[in-house]
Amino acid sequence: MLASFLSVLDVRTRRATLSVTDEAKKAVLAEIQTSLNTFSDGFAVASGDNFQAWNECYRLERLMALIEPAENLWPELQRRVAEAAEEKLTSALRLAAAAEAARQLAFDAQAPHGLRPGGEELLRSNLLDVLEEIHWAVQRKFYSRPIRKSATRRIVWTGMLAFLLFIMPYIVLYIWFALTGRNPVEGWSWLPFYTALTSGLFGALFSRLLFLQSNWDTLTIGGLKAARDYTSIFLRGCVGMTGAVIVSFFLLSNVVGGGLFPTFSEIGLDTASYPKVEGNAPHLSLIYPSKSLALLVVWSFLAGFSERLIPSLLQDTEASIAKRTASK
Repeated sequence: MLASFLSVLDVRTRRATLSVTDEAKKAVLAEIQTSLNTFSDGFAVASGDNFQAWNECYRLERLMALIEPAENLWPELQRRVAEAAEEKLTSALRLAAAAEAARQLAFDAQAPHGLRPGGEELLRSNLLDVLEEIHWAVQRKFYSRPIRKSATRRIVWTGMLAFLLFIMPYIVLYIWFALTGRNPVEGWSWLPFYTALTSGLFGALFSRLLFLQSNWDTLTIGGLKAARDYTSIFLRGCVGMTGAVIVSFFLLSNVVGGGLFPTFSEIGLDTASYPKVEGNAPHLSLIYPSKSLALLVVWSFLAGFSERLIPSLLQDTEASIAKRTASK
């Protein structure tokens, strides 16, 4: 990629030698040619991760904009604005609006394709602005790629650990039942609270992963590094667990009720044997969470997944209490 980009610059430089007559532009052209001729001495062309080499390439391309012939400025500006839109730059609309405003100021309506005094400088300045935005976006993309991979890997592994913690009681239960034939759940008084904590933790990490996957391009470099940091991941997990515990106490206090909410006295594990025919030994014995335990998992996961669930519950509860107080 770097070698290809250098070859493009080399050809454009040779084209410029055919049209550049201004002494100041000739000096810029000479600098570009010198830099291209000595490029391999200072940078490794074969290395695609050489950020300094790419910085120099983009600098040379911006220098090329300084010697672009006046009649090519508007087509080149249009092409670069379209490139910014294709790259989905956040500033693409602003750049397009600025280019259109520059066109109206630069061209003389009385003379088709004729530039007003100062029009060339205006178009050239806009072209440089667009190039700077494109170069920054491209370099940010390549610089952020290893950070994104690292952040994704850490969140995925942490999420898998949270999921393992969530299913661990069921793994122990099934192994214990297979070895002894007995159900040890009667002594697991910690199961509802543990389930709420691990479900909230897994929901928070799952939410974080989805958020980052959808917003990589809008996050700053600092935001990307923060997303990769274990402290940030741990904090988000703690927030999810706290939300899950609060929701579980809301449900336990019967502030809300109905078929969509668990009944804590019915939390446990259900068993079933198949086929259900008297006198026949069962071929399949199942142990699975009760409906109330499943609902607790769902609500705890949602509490960790949604950052707005807890504030919404608190606001609704506050409104309900205020309404009851006012009615008295």
